[in-house]
Amino acid sequence: MAPWAIIVVAALAAFVIFLAAPALLIFFAVFYRKKAIPFEQYDLEKFKGHYYIPYLGRIAAARGALQAYDHVEVETISRDGLTLRGDWYDRGSRRTAVLFHGIGAEMYTNLSAQALFLTRCGFNVLLTCNRAHGKSEGRFTTIGLREREDVVSWVQWAEEHGADEILLYGVSMGASMVAYASDRLKNTAVKAMVIDSGFYSVYEQMKRDAHKNHIPGIMVPAQWLLAKLFLRVDLKEATADTLRRAETPAFFLHGTADETVECRWCQINYEACAAPKELLLAEDAPHTLSILRDPETVEKRLKSFFAQYFTNAKEGKS
Repeated sequence: MAPWAIIVVAALAAFVIFLAAPALLIFFAVFYRKKAIPFEQYDLEKFKGHYYIPYLGRIAAARGALQAYDHVEVETISRDGLTLRGDWYDRGSRRTAVLFHGIGAEMYTNLSAQALFLTRCGFNVLLTCNRAHGKSEGRFTTIGLREREDVVSWVQWAEEHGADEILLYGVSMGASMVAYASDRLKNTAVKAMVIDSGFYSVYEQMKRDAHKNHIPGIMVPAQWLLAKLFLRVDLKEATADTLRRAETPAFFLHGTADETVECRWCQINYEACAAPKELLLAEDAPHTLSILRDPETVEKRLKSFFAQYFTNAKEGKS
């Protein structure tokens, strides 16, 4: 083999070993179908350091109280043909809250406290299971980008099932799903949205995660390229861009002790939002747990926010 050919082969081998193969492994680890940690496993030895641990008792209590209400599994079809499923708590109201969980999360672990609070505020509750998670179909998540269309599909489902007024409530990736969908809510029954612990863009979040996990920075643009090629989404698209076109009132909520998504992204999104808006930074609250860290403050502020945009906020079953 000629010397130049050896150099070319060596360069190609190095590219595959040191960039292409690791990039593909990371791509599948990040975007391929998620299997959530069952709630019951959070107390195992390997999860003792998880930030959820101090809140497990309150999550379990909220979960039990919520699931004691009558509920049924429901489904809708996404615009790209996936069957999306959720749990429907019909509390006899004309107002419905549609909730969206975070990436890799189990919806009850992520959202029981919020859902129980909302039932007590007079909302029906629809807990949705994101594409490529749990009981919903899909091989890949796009961490909010394609999921924005799923938000619209669930809004249409709620409207078809009697909702005159709709609240969207998302945490973490679910918050960013709502933010990405915020410019598509005109002429719907959506009256307000809560964006809890949302990020600015998938790309910026991946940069932070790569730094935290000591992954070479080159892997982030590699993921951007792979997502462009295989998922047809742009990881650099910012939630602030859609929020600048939003007309739906928004409540931004973020914990100041959030070590998963930087608190500053919430402030940037809040400033970008063109709709009527409120901001609450919950002191010392970790990621997605503001309502459990300081329920008195968070619930009081949310009730005041709901009173501005929803009629008869305590109507419905007790």
